[in-house]
Amino acid sequence: MRLVALIAGMVLALTGLAAAQTYDTPEALLEDFYAPYFTGEFYDDEAPFRSAALQALHDNDAEITPPGEMGAISFDPYVDGQDFDLTEFQIGTPTIVGAEAIVDVSFRNFGEPRSLTFELVNENGWKIDDVVSGNPENQYRLSEIFAAAAGN
Repeated sequence: MRLVALIAGMVLALTGLAAAQTYDTPEALLEDFYAPYFTGEFYDDEAPFRSAALQALHDNDAEITPPGEMGAISFDPYVDGQDFDLTEFQIGTPTIVGAEAIVDVSFRNFGEPRSLTFELVNENGWKIDDVVSGNPENQYRLSEIFAAAAGN
């Protein structure tokens, strides 16, 4: 019984360490964030990747969404689609000004070219603050999707 508890504790500790990781560069953050799209092993909680402001938008959306209903996000804004089969993934060179960075990410999703712009902030490590799609068929800014759903 003690061995089971010890193993469970170690797994939880290691999982917590992975979730608490800080990112010294925008590229490191985005590489780690997108890794599950290639491995299939998604994070239980993406909050450690989000800025305080973006997390507040997620939290507010969860609070105002009726039980059993879908929140503001009805697709995966990080692949600009419902499903994914990513290839040709590239992280652009970040433009860093103080504690803010802009980074373009490009890839093909089911063979279709996609490009997203990530707005990052350094809050004791780089975090995702917003995501913008310039795809003519589906232009969006993640923060504006949440604002519209909240009636702002």
